[in-house]
Amino acid sequence: MKRYLLPVVLTALLAAGCKQQPAETAGILTEPVPASSNVPGREFPKVYPDLRAEFQVVAPEAQSVAVDCGKVYPLTKDAEGRWSGFTDPLEPGFHYYFIIVDGVRTSDPNSTLFFGCGVDASAIEIPEAGVDFYLDRDVPRGEVRMQRYWSPSMNAWRRCYVYLPAEYEQNPSKRYPVLYLQHGGGEDETGWMRQGHADIILDNLLAEKKAAPMLIVCDYGQAGDFAQILLNETIPMIDRTYRTVPDAKHRAMAGLSFGGGQSWSIGLKHPEVFSSIGVFSSGMFGGVGPGAYAPFSVESQLPELLASPDAFNRAHDVFYLSCGEGDPRIEHTRQAAEALKAAGAKVHFTAWPGGHEWQPWRKSLHEFCQMIFK
Repeated sequence: MKRYLLPVVLTALLAAGCKQQPAETAGILTEPVPASSNVPGREFPKVYPDLRAEFQVVAPEAQSVAVDCGKVYPLTKDAEGRWSGFTDPLEPGFHYYFIIVDGVRTSDPNSTLFFGCGVDASAIEIPEAGVDFYLDRDVPRGEVRMQRYWSPSMNAWRRCYVYLPAEYEQNPSKRYPVLYLQHGGGEDETGWMRQGHADIILDNLLAEKKAAPMLIVCDYGQAGDFAQILLNETIPMIDRTYRTVPDAKHRAMAGLSFGGGQSWSIGLKHPEVFSSIGVFSSGMFGGVGPGAYAPFSVESQLPELLASPDAFNRAHDVFYLSCGEGDPRIEHTRQAAEALKAAGAKVHFTAWPGGHEWQPWRKSLHEFCQMIFK
């Protein structure tokens, strides 16, 4: 049984989780079901076999109610003051959403709250047919610890979450590699365990013997000089506290979106600390939104690769890029991967179905973890 030293709401959410299904039937609905992301016991929102979602909100005094999950869907009021309505079919994966009552955006009391979009937000999980690698199975379960540590540079206590494989306590003399896994902008150190199910992904991979046993550390990346915090505070603390192999060959760094940029700017630039790098859906390759990065250039952003491709490849066991096919970052990422390969880098690039969302990031982690620490 999995042991969590986490806030009660996180434990309850993960315990509720998605029930085990055979891989060939995972995610296939034959009738409407409450979303797995609902507060336990709440009927709505419901997910239908065609992947539409039905919402219901009780607000008898309201003049208008709508649901915003990327597109705004007005709801209809009945005689008892219940507002209800359907979305269009939604992409499989995890979606933040908000209830809009008389023009005021708020969370849905039917949904568990997740820190995303810079606030505690409601969310709905839409299953994907045939995809079960992040669903609970009857396998040995690891442990996720909330680890507090003092940051001299911030003059404050910080926290990170540490995943330990199921065998960690059973092998007291064994040391483990570590993956430092970063969240996206507007999210925090809870994101990869709560929204991303990183612990479940690793438990399932380890049960299938498809990945090396490893620790995963998720730290908050949008505070202070994070490079200095990670390199000089977080990593030394993890190496003191846990049974790690404290060298570059046994450290990897990966992240999504904003965290993917950190994996590049910190992880890739410090081969003496990290030997494997994963960059998931980063906007750093150019052209996305206000203040977008300039188009990617190997000459300006990775001159060390041009100076010696062989030395660069020897220093990086795994160099991984990914992006959703529907993400506006996709073409910039694809072009960057091609430019890196042309310059001699051994880079692995995968484009996943989906947009700038958790489903491609879950799949990226699943693939990346099968490649590192071999």
